[in-house]
Amino acid sequence: MRDAAAAALHHAVVAVAAAALVTLAVTLFLLWRKKKKKRRVATASNADRAMKAPAPLPVVPLADVERATDGFHRTRLIGRGPHFAVYAAGPGVAAKRMHPHLVLGAAGGRHFPSAVRSLAVPPHPDLAALVGVSEGPGERVLLVDRAPAGSRGLDTLLFGAASALTWRHRAEVAAAAAAAARALAHLHAHGVAHGRVRPCNVLVVVVINGSAQTRLTDYGLAGFLDAADGNANIEEDVYMFGAVLLELLTGRLWDGGALADWALPRIRAGSEVLDAAADKAEARLLARAARVALACVGNADGRSRPRMNEVADILSDVEAAFRRREGEVGEDDGGGDEERLSGCLLAPSRSVHKADLLLRPPPV
Repeated sequence: MRDAAAAALHHAVVAVAAAALVTLAVTLFLLWRKKKKKRRVATASNADRAMKAPAPLPVVPLADVERATDGFHRTRLIGRGPHFAVYAAGPGVAAKRMHPHLVLGAAGGRHFPSAVRSLAVPPHPDLAALVGVSEGPGERVLLVDRAPAGSRGLDTLLFGAASALTWRHRAEVAAAAAAAARALAHLHAHGVAHGRVRPCNVLVVVVINGSAQTRLTDYGLAGFLDAADGNANIEEDVYMFGAVLLELLTGRLWDGGALADWALPRIRAGSEVLDAAADKAEARLLARAARVALACVGNADGRSRPRMNEVADILSDVEAAFRRREGEVGEDDGGGDEERLSGCLLAPSRSVHKADLLLRPPPV
């Protein structure tokens, strides 16, 4: 009897041990599979990132830049701003030479060129990209896409001495602003805030067929050039893009936000601010752009503002409607635009009546 009990106990111990070994083996196998899957996913993710990652900005010898600009000769000077003098440096390329007093400061000393190299993003047709960087004793130079011939800053078109945009021109530029919105969305998708969304950094290009296009310039520099703008973020970009739209649509200066105080209550209330009617089709497109501006500027909480890709999608619809109206794509379908554009960030307009148009006449 005692031998039978011992044998039963022995078999029970063996069974438990075998079950434990099987459980351990299964657990180890599952852990191995999980780890292998994680490695495979991580490898694929790294490969995707490598494919999507932009090429680092090339470092160009300063001697080559000096040769291309004839030693930064004044005959090569094509522009001057608060931080850079801009020189023609070859076909399609401009050299932005940092002013000497900035080179000696934090912007040119500690933060350049590492901060600039972090701004490398994949190419985009609506973005005037950084294409290289150069430095030497007392010199900091950015190489950028040169503005196409005939392009002008939006600030010059709006507020220059000879500025006199007609309603059609405003509708055309408002439609073309979709390109600048797409460029901003592209930057945000790659973790770069522009930081300087201003009319002066929106280039308006008139192409051969007479239609307008826009390009965005000078992105990402605020973070290390301007201490006051060191906290640039994508929500602020969205806000200032709305500010640029309001300037375009009203012909008034932003004036530190005074324009928003004047325009936004009128946009919300549908007040009449037009003294002269525009063409109905142009007016409808301008009113759409006005409501996009309201969505960008009307929210004090940056998290409540639309994302730039949403803004770009809506303005791309406005752009397509304008192109169809101009006969560049095809005949207008007789009112389909209003229905197709109704997926705006705000409610669609009640009508195309003059009272719904929240603009003032262009300057005479």
